[in-house]
Amino acid sequence: MEDIMSSHPNVAVIDRMTQAIAENDRETLSRVFTDDMVFHGRGPIPFAGDHSGVDGLLAAIGTVFELTDGDVKLEQLCCLADDEWGAEWEHAVFGRNGRTLEMNDSFVYRFDDGRIREMWFIAAGPAEAASFWA
Repeated sequence: MEDIMSSHPNVAVIDRMTQAIAENDRETLSRVFTDDMVFHGRGPIPFAGDHSGVDGLLAAIGTVFELTDGDVKLEQLCCLADDEWGAEWEHAVFGRNGRTLEMNDSFVYRFDDGRIREMWFIAAGPAEAASFWA
């Protein structure tokens, strides 16, 4: 007998958010995030720090796409959520100036009534990640 587990609706919110970021879809992002959303970036990344709202998030993520000329490959490895929290594990490959950087990253989401209020990006990059982004 096959055991089928359904996804929590907040997993779909995370997936919609990821797609909207890739498409620079501010309208969808404004529905996915609360008005006071904060994005926290941690690790050896060019956008480390705290960024407020959709504009802050897109500016932070845009830095990566600018530095890599869009050479970004992402693979979601795992995503789960409940009513208040979500977590995502991702494998990322970046290309820049003829070099490649592979990282495993995690995201933690705090939800408020089905919308993302806070988002943490934690980069688990190798030691050379800092010099890759410098």
